[in-house]
Amino acid sequence: MDGKKPQHVEQIQSAYRRIDDKWLHMQYRLMLVLVAVTTVTETVMFLVLQTLDVVGIPPENYLIKYLAVPAADNLMLSILATVLMRGRFSARKKIYGISLLMTLMAFSVYTIHAAWVSLMLAFAIPMLVTVVYADQRLTAMVSGLCIVEKAVSDLLLCWDPKRNRVLESENTFLDFVLSLLLLGLFYGICACLIRMEQEKNNVSIDLERQRQHYHMESLTDALTGVWNRQALREAFRRLETRAADCQVFLAMMDLDDFKRLNDTYGHYQGDRYLKALGQVLRETRTDQVNAFRFGGDEFCVLLYDCSREESEQICRRLQERFAAAEVHTSCERVSVSIGIARFESGEQPSHLLQRADTALYQAKQKKGSICFSEED
Repeated sequence: MDGKKPQHVEQIQSAYRRIDDKWLHMQYRLMLVLVAVTTVTETVMFLVLQTLDVVGIPPENYLIKYLAVPAADNLMLSILATVLMRGRFSARKKIYGISLLMTLMAFSVYTIHAAWVSLMLAFAIPMLVTVVYADQRLTAMVSGLCIVEKAVSDLLLCWDPKRNRVLESENTFLDFVLSLLLLGLFYGICACLIRMEQEKNNVSIDLERQRQHYHMESLTDALTGVWNRQALREAFRRLETRAADCQVFLAMMDLDDFKRLNDTYGHYQGDRYLKALGQVLRETRTDQVNAFRFGGDEFCVLLYDCSREESEQICRRLQERFAAAEVHTSCERVSVSIGIARFESGEQPSHLLQRADTALYQAKQKKGSICFSEED
């Protein structure tokens, strides 16, 4: 109403963005938790291996290679993630940045502890958490990086001497290929989930657009295209709130001698005049000027945030534009009379309509004139 359409679709999209932002902060906290869990697990594993006396290298070397280095990597990634989250970056850059840092964390953990084959699943975590954003490009980028990082780690890096070399045997090579295929398959599943989520979101938005369209139709006068009487009632319900910060005037208008026109030229010609006036009112519609068809040839215009002089000027321009309408070239000229009343705080809409209607009655005594309510 009030000069612009409802913004329900934009509200849905804004809600989606809020959910993405909430998940971004959860993803950031998840990354910090994984850093802490990884460090604790590495420490516990060192103590267990020491107790079982199965550490094949001096303890100080083990501490440096499998505790200090990964802890330093994770700390650096955590600092970068914190800087990114607290910086003045767009939400999209934060999402992409945190997701990239999670792939680097998975790469670090897998490379340092590659002897544990199950740690291949570390690459599945950054792929999975991006599904919530329903961004195919993001998930494809993260999945591609994870697959490349695993291939680089297996083929070029040998941090843990106990790990099996990819080209060491036919089985290790097949295991390497199969692991990449599994990651690719996991990406395919994520991509399907994203597509389904996008379809669900689009259906919700389309349904809301249809609902909004039908709602707008229910508030629009079919003949003239301006708001109808139901829309006027809704505007009256919000009148007290809008009038708290500005002056509001109600202008009632109708076509002079309209009944005689209908009787003389027929309802078809009468409808042409109504459509012409409706077009003028639609072209004038703004946040400040809202037009409604009250019934028959009577129209109401709510004028927000304007003085008495400005409201009269707006009504005068409406009369002039209607007088210049093409409909007058094929039939006799018709004038518009207008009565105006200023809304008083706490006033009932029915009383405001009555005062404007009384002013309109006075204006019709001199056809084509504008009159204010005597109380104004």
